[in-house]
Amino acid sequence: MLPRRARGSFGGVETATRLAEIVARLREHPVGAAIKEEAQLEPALESPAAVLFILRGDGLELGPVLRRIHAAGKLAAVHLDLVEGIGRDHVGVRWLVRAGADAVISSHGHLVRTIRASGVVAIQRLLLSDGTSIAAGLAAVERASPDLVEVLPGAILPHVRDLLATRVRVPLLAGGFIRRAADLEAALAAGAFAVSTSSPELWGRR
Repeated sequence: MLPRRARGSFGGVETATRLAEIVARLREHPVGAAIKEEAQLEPALESPAAVLFILRGDGLELGPVLRRIHAAGKLAAVHLDLVEGIGRDHVGVRWLVRAGADAVISSHGHLVRTIRASGVVAIQRLLLSDGTSIAAGLAAVERASPDLVEVLPGAILPHVRDLLATRVRVPLLAGGFIRRAADLEAALAAGAFAVSTSSPELWGRR
């Protein structure tokens, strides 16, 4: 388990420690369980997945969920932009940190910087739909300097890896439309070190 954040401790060594732990867990079990509804939580807790990605839910009720995840020996990344009931701002980031999130996901560069300063792992999502979105997304990543970058949809990664390889200097995650073993294998072969998926049949794969 990661050490829980000491009150008043932010950024620096602590973020590096958390990042190393998440990367190590995902390298051992490169399929993270993406949770979009409450019914998926129990199967995810019982699965071999070492990291759970909370993509939906009531942000104000996350505390007990995160405690269950940690009690199962797993880590949790929470999507700030998608959970309900909390602001997409520095206060929302602090709320998730205090609730026990090990990593926070956002598509917004200014929030990524806030997340890193709060002592948890910052995952910046890149939503890729065309050449313009790729260029804008890469520029945003360079400004924000996240700990990890998640490419969405992950199934597109094999087709854009050459556009990302020279500009993204942090580990890549692939999320979205990873529905079959072939999708998983293609994303990993294209440079992702791990994927997130809501398909339970993939959670046990290595």
